Amino acid sequence: MKAKIIIVLIFFFSILSFGQTKTNNYENDIKKSLGQFVQNIKTKNINNAVECIYPKFFTVVPKEQMKQISNFTYNNPMLDIKILDFKAISVEKPEKINNELFSIVNYSSKMNLKVDWNSIPNGQTMKKQINDGLYKKFGKANVTYIPKGDYYLINSKMKACAISGNGKDWKFLILEESYKKNLNNILPKKIIDKF
Repeated sequence: MKAKIIIVLIFFFSILSFGQTKTNNYENDIKKSLGQFVQNIKTKNINNAVECIYPKFFTVVPKEQMKQISNFTYNNPMLDIKILDFKAISVEKPEKINNELFSIVNYSSKMNLKVDWNSIPNGQTMKKQINDGLYKKFGKANVTYIPKGDYYLINSKMKACAISGNGKDWKFLILEESYKKNLNNILPKKIIDKF
């Protein structure tokens, strides 16, 4: 009798352990995929970074146009953007909607932004506009102008949506209020309502 109880306990313990491991795999897979996306941006490997974007987004912004925009942003001699730190803070348990899994990821990043003001027509006028834009987007408390190096240190907390058809390969969309109307036809309403 004791042997049967021990076998049953081991069986249930194994199921619970396996269930916990399986539950956390999605979190590790999402964090790993998002980390690869950020690493591609850091190393300015734009083609690979664009491949990490949820394909349905390309119905709003064509893939080639997305590559051009990303190259203009990250490979532009007038702009020097360096991602100093990136951290996935939390990953929601994926939710299955219409045969796809969706998970909201909260993350933080720290980056430097340096602008070559001399390369920009009306650079000093643009500086004021860029200051205002950065403060509006990230909040004044999260943007520090460093006069000695003439650059901005930006701390941001943002959200992304991880999407997968198989629970292993994850693609991403950055969730920002300004993008919301463009994402209405791409993401389920339940996900849209989360940001």
